[in-house]
Amino acid sequence: MDHNSLLRRFALVFTLGIALVALFFVTNSSAAPAYIVHGATTASCSKTKHDAQAGYQNGIVGSELHGYWRGEHVTVSFEFPDGRLFSGTAAELLDGVVDMPPNYATDYFANPGGDLYFEHPITNKWPFGCYTFFAHGDSSNQTAVGNFVVLGQLGVPGPNPATLNVWNNGTSDSFAIHDSLVMIHGANFRPDEGVSIWVTQPNGTVIDYPQQITSNTGSFESTFQFTSVHQTGRYTFTALGISSGYQVFAPFELRPGSSTPSGWATLRVAYPSTNVASPGVCEIVGSLFAPNERIDLWMTLPGNGVRDLPSQMGDDNGNFFATIALDERLPLGHYSITAKGANSGRLVISSFDVFPGVGPIEVVPTDTPPSDVPPSPAVVDSNTAAGTSSDLTVSGDGAITSDPTLGGPTNIDGAQNNAGPEVTLPFRSAGMGNP
Repeated sequence: MDHNSLLRRFALVFTLGIALVALFFVTNSSAAPAYIVHGATTASCSKTKHDAQAGYQNGIVGSELHGYWRGEHVTVSFEFPDGRLFSGTAAELLDGVVDMPPNYATDYFANPGGDLYFEHPITNKWPFGCYTFFAHGDSSNQTAVGNFVVLGQLGVPGPNPATLNVWNNGTSDSFAIHDSLVMIHGANFRPDEGVSIWVTQPNGTVIDYPQQITSNTGSFESTFQFTSVHQTGRYTFTALGISSGYQVFAPFELRPGSSTPSGWATLRVAYPSTNVASPGVCEIVGSLFAPNERIDLWMTLPGNGVRDLPSQMGDDNGNFFATIALDERLPLGHYSITAKGANSGRLVISSFDVFPGVGPIEVVPTDTPPSDVPPSPAVVDSNTAAGTSSDLTVSGDGAITSDPTLGGPTNIDGAQNNAGPEVTLPFRSAGMGNP
């Protein structure tokens, strides 16, 4: 090999070495913030179509963050499978039914190395599915993202003599519509035994229920009230004997009711509102109701749960106007707003879709409302007759406060801030021969 060939080979090797060193430094100097999630197992994430860390309800999820500025404040938020967005603190306040706690800030600070690790409980108020975790450095303006899957542990009952039956109090069917009372009857547990009851909703969240005490024959009976705020779908009632360990399930289906438009009144949902700058605010405009009548409003959420809205008073021409705020604590999907004249009985429905947007959410009206949908989350301001009434307001910290409305078709008092709207019948002692 001649001298020139050796020189060329040396130059090639030297150049390749320089390129590798440069690539090494570029790779290590361009590291972005990282969100590493730690769970008990792994599962497929529907959002990414890949496996992700996973855990079970009543467990713990670990969050490991890197690449932030020294000691900076990091804002962490959890996006639920249905698009709702909560702070860490708010996620611990969910009731499983209404789920509208204030989005209190959660304080996390990176250490001197720009790293952060914390753990967060996964309660049984978290639905099943894939979550997205966001960590935003308030000083560096950097955001890291991680995914996590929540799994359920419904369990499989072993052989035991216990039975559990749930039926519609009015029809004895294993299904009902909103605002129905259902009977819960358990038998063949141990006498005078405590029995834990809970209700698993269609999305996997759990509603707690008062513990029951069996009679001297091992039976108990109670009732559960389905209200308009409950999502529709398949529910599972579970009974677990405290001393016997007997566990049994009973399925039940909640179906939506329906409202049929009538009369010639009109309803328009428009976005964005021209008089409110905040994203996620839309206008509700009603026309051709009876002059000066009360107009009741309610909203149907994507899961068919219903939220009562403050009633409005029509003007001399039967018109009304209101603005409604939809923030990040509400699910994405298809909504309907229903307006009904208290005197005229005119009922009209208008629908719209909520998508993730630049602000908290983006609202898109639906041009063609359905002809027959269930009776349809917070009115921030409205131009009622006095022009200053505000029955439901959102404060600066996101807390919602309400004054009595003029009267609407639904009532959420039994569910708001209460995980289980239930009714337990008066219990007779075992010595009195309770069935």
